Amino acid sequence: MKLHKQLLLLAGAGLLLSGTALIAAEKSARSVLDNAYKYIGQMDKYAFDAVVSGKDVKDGKTYRQTVSVKVDRPDRLRVDTRGNMKNRSVYIDDGLFTLMDHRFNYYGQLKVPKTIDGALDYIFNRYGITAPLASLIYSDMQKRAKFTRGKYFGTVNVAGVECDYIAFRNKGGEVHIWIATGDKPLVKAYSIIDTHTAGKPRKNTSIKWHTHPNISSSDFVFSAPKGASRISIEPAS
Repeated sequence: MKLHKQLLLLAGAGLLLSGTALIAAEKSARSVLDNAYKYIGQMDKYAFDAVVSGKDVKDGKTYRQTVSVKVDRPDRLRVDTRGNMKNRSVYIDDGLFTLMDHRFNYYGQLKVPKTIDGALDYIFNRYGITAPLASLIYSDMQKRAKFTRGKYFGTVNVAGVECDYIAFRNKGGEVHIWIATGDKPLVKAYSIIDTHTAGKPRKNTSIKWHTHPNISSSDFVFSAPKGASRISIEPAS
């Protein structure tokens, strides 16, 4: 069974339980999540590849994006996104943020706080951007994650890996997360479900981790492609 189909079925099973109280079971969903975020936050250098898929609410078309992330704490980040919706690269390098749109061949740059955490906060707050994968990049995500209720569903097999299956609910809907058990509690997959929209659209994300990647400082240095135009990046109105 393909991983994304498996996530769809598992998350659907969770929705069937949404009428019951989402409360802690044998394990606390919050403790499982915090343990994963703390583990990720303590890694200094790592990378992961994510596959994000779903259906666009506006036109009903399905989409699939691949996202490659490289992290070198405290001040270097690179995110390359490819797919039928976006074809972009983001660089954060010691206080310089660069966004390169490969489809239109333009880029913009900004001075930002020097740390990855500070730079992401600045960009998200000033420009009205949301990026769920940022939860796997922040060094202190266990302090940032806020949910109203959570539930621990037990362990399930996700692509051959035993995972704790947890779910949380907030104003936007539900988030279902699968985290590897054992001494490396890395997030294997998650689904974001909009329970307030007809059809309950969901975005599924599967993740492959590289905890000992071959990363060099040059990976985070932006060099404008030939013919690329520089544009300004304007704050959200």
